[in-house]
Amino acid sequence: MDSINEELQLYERVPDPRVKHARGFNNMRYVSIQDRVNSDPEFEAKYIDYLVENGWYRLANNRDILKEELKGRHFKYRLNGKSMSKAERGTFRSGGILIGKKNGDENFILYKAYNGCMFPLQISDIDVVYMRDPNEKIKGNNKEKHISKTVFFNEPQNATVFPVYLKSPLTGEDTIVYYAKDNYSKDRFMTSKKYNYAYETSDWDFK
Repeated sequence: MDSINEELQLYERVPDPRVKHARGFNNMRYVSIQDRVNSDPEFEAKYIDYLVENGWYRLANNRDILKEELKGRHFKYRLNGKSMSKAERGTFRSGGILIGKKNGDENFILYKAYNGCMFPLQISDIDVVYMRDPNEKIKGNNKEKHISKTVFFNEPQNATVFPVYLKSPLTGEDTIVYYAKDNYSKDRFMTSKKYNYAYETSDWDFK
């Protein structure tokens, strides 16, 4: 049976002030994907479908999350109702980027959440793990696309009235990836191979 490290469980999580949020982000009004999944069954079903359609899969064995080859990968998870947080079984957590084991301890894994906080996750508290596989075949425009590599966009600056959006591969929400100076440059950007690849596969990120 895995031991519970109470010091890790109760460690204060402080958001990293260097984390960049999308323009218009307001922490006072923001409702996270995590909260929406846990409070809205209809949204939850649609969101899980979205993850599956975009290359996410469920680990057959939760302890596989400890494997070295998964370090640096994005993951999400559900709790089993046994954690010190008292969260109910099935509670969804947005997860983040796997950092790996600390000092070889296989009772927990470290990860960096999307707000920059570092979290220790007790393996014995996990019910389900969702992992994004960059080699998974995913569907786009009614045909299968095989992901060859992630495409990157510069963080958009200097807002204009001609924004270009893509769905975030992590949240499923529309995210601004480019501010065009006019409709002509907007159309050119949206007809580029890079944009269309990102649109069809959701395999994109900011630099």
